[in-house]
Amino acid sequence: MKMSELFNVNATRSKGTDDYLSGVIPFVTNTELNNGVVAYVEPFEADKVFDGPAICISGLGHATVHLGKFLPKGNGGDSCTVLVPKNGLSNQELLYYAALFNTLHSWRFSFGRKTNKRRLENLELSPLHSDSPIDLEKEAEKSNSIMSELLKTKKQEFTG
Repeated sequence: MKMSELFNVNATRSKGTDDYLSGVIPFVTNTELNNGVVAYVEPFEADKVFDGPAICISGLGHATVHLGKFLPKGNGGDSCTVLVPKNGLSNQELLYYAALFNTLHSWRFSFGRKTNKRRLENLELSPLHSDSPIDLEKEAEKSNSIMSELLKTKKQEFTG
């Protein structure tokens, strides 16, 4: 299945990291650390803030999942691209598709060939083999554990 069949593929719009004052909205860039978040910022009016759940793919081709509001890097050639589900997907399904993207496609992108809407829309997000070695029950347990930790962290961020 092509990405554009499952998701609305969105270009992003924002300034550079140093342009922002400290705030509460996670600013997502090309880092793989901290789920792509490098700072919490106060967005500008013209910025394109997304409201998750969504998948954010960095310019270097690493997918992360964001459940709440976030501001993806959107200036210059290293912009992020955001995948918003066309139909309701569970958080586990979003984690699955992000992991599947990282497994199947992250190798395609680098400083010399960054992601963009056009390059991502027609990529396949289907397992390579129908007899995939993925143990779905085990993976569901792992993703439930990860989602539980993400939700705890999110609650802690807003409650201090």
